[in-house]
Amino acid sequence: MGSPVPRIAACLLAALAGRGEIRWGSVVLSVKGIQLDSVVSHSDGVAVFDTVSPVLVKYDDRYILPEDANFQTGLTHNLRHKADLLGLSNEVEVEVLNSGPRRRFDVAKGFRIGATARIRVAAAPQLLDALYEWGLGLSTVEGFGWIR
Repeated sequence: MGSPVPRIAACLLAALAGRGEIRWGSVVLSVKGIQLDSVVSHSDGVAVFDTVSPVLVKYDDRYILPEDANFQTGLTHNLRHKADLLGLSNEVEVEVLNSGPRRRFDVAKGFRIGATARIRVAAAPQLLDALYEWGLGLSTVEGFGWIR
């Protein structure tokens, strides 16, 4: 169980403390342990993000993968757009270090194709902090692009 927002994760942690099990609908889950990952400092303006869910990037109305030619361009555009929405500097450099296998996910409005990735991002520390909580790429609200 997780959340890309540490404040939400801290609330989950407090709620689960001391519980031996939780019910998720009709399923009973045993709680083996709980832990909150520490928040990383981005004060130097460079971060290496490892995603736990596939990063979604579209180019010419199709989903592309980290090894595709326009992936870095598309992701850079996405991150600059997020910076603009937050009123932060949109100077961003992106470098894909490696990626996982192609994955296809069926969702309510069709399908999504992406891959997990390890990505180096150079940007303002405030933007890196925001991306750490927000995630990388498209459809982060659906659980894509979450950062470890």
